[in-house]
Amino acid sequence: MDWLSSLDRLQSWHWWVLGAGLLILEVLAPGIFFVWLALAAFVMGLTVFVLPLAVPVQLLLFAALSVTSVLIGRRYVSRLALGGTEGEDLNRGGERFVGRHVVVTTAIHNGVGRVRVGDSDWRATGPDMPAGSTVTVVGADGTTLIVQ
Repeated sequence: MDWLSSLDRLQSWHWWVLGAGLLILEVLAPGIFFVWLALAAFVMGLTVFVLPLAVPVQLLLFAALSVTSVLIGRRYVSRLALGGTEGEDLNRGGERFVGRHVVVTTAIHNGVGRVRVGDSDWRATGPDMPAGSTVTVVGADGTTLIVQ
């Protein structure tokens, strides 16, 4: 029961060790969650270093810091994921090529052919055209480009 009596003396290094442990857990677990709890623990350690607080106050403050840091962290990460231009076209398939002018590589015959987009060939549907013609992508149906 000696460890129980030591609970009335939580010190700043206890919080820093908890923060380090949470960072290690973040590395081992997928997602971005424990890093925010670790941040709360490090802030709590700094707070206890500057202001000696009773253990119940420390625990309540840690709980409040944890909730706050998780909410702010989730907002920050979601803003990063949505706000940047990188990955903007991810999972949009052929729709990202609408409006581009492309060259027919395999003649469009009976409404079906192939066009070159960048360094790859795509299946295309549209009016019959000979190979070498320049067409405009007007839509996409899965991995098939619709051209005119």
